[in-house]
Amino acid sequence: MSSDRLLIVNADDFGRSAGVDRGIAVAHRDGIVTATTLMTNAPATTHAATLARELPALDVGVHLVLTYGRPLSVPADVPSLVEVDGSFPRSPSAFVGTGRADAEQALREYRAQFARAEELIGRRPTHLDTHHWVHDEPALESAVVELARETGALARQHDDAQRERFRGKGVRTVDAFCRAFQHEGHISVEDLLVLLERIAADGDGSTELMCHPGEPDAELLGGSSYARERAIELATLCDPRVREAVARCGLRLATFAEVS
Repeated sequence: MSSDRLLIVNADDFGRSAGVDRGIAVAHRDGIVTATTLMTNAPATTHAATLARELPALDVGVHLVLTYGRPLSVPADVPSLVEVDGSFPRSPSAFVGTGRADAEQALREYRAQFARAEELIGRRPTHLDTHHWVHDEPALESAVVELARETGALARQHDDAQRERFRGKGVRTVDAFCRAFQHEGHISVEDLLVLLERIAADGDGSTELMCHPGEPDAELLGGSSYARERAIELATLCDPRVREAVARCGLRLATFAEVS
């Protein structure tokens, strides 16, 4: 099978914990991960930034967060985004489909997170996505679009319709986004090999494959419902059969910088 399809393998949640950071670094050095997105309000944010500076080939973007921790903005300045105690809600259901979020407040917070990421990693973040995929909510999609337009970063699109809306507003995206590599029963080597064949069958263009590798540590095990699965993802992404399949399928590992 032969194609000229770019495959960007992006690891979410950089900064969530030191174990997640280490897992992403290993998946980049020894596996097929080419990019990651940094959480700027998480326990291991500065740890992740240090690793990013040591890994210049790792493409780093911003994992825009409204459903974990606390805002970088003063909570009183973003009231539609926070709970009574000034923290973010923990569930995407707080935003998606509710109309709760104010687009200007979200953009204010997203700008702060982008600026902090740029300062910490010492280079311009290249791409944007959202924790828990909350930019399916129109106001948050609008904020992501505006931040992408301001910064020139690519934005993760979740489906064809969102891709076309983004492109219609001058925001760059990849051609396809694959979120199927997640959760138990979908993260084995065999599962990923099937996905790679499917991606290659799409022909020329570019695909982002989302992943969540990590080394489960106390922070992650104590505060995340997706912890032990990250070790399985890590092993899968580093399995030699996977890299062999990438080549066999005619896929080329790439970064967001290569997407026009």
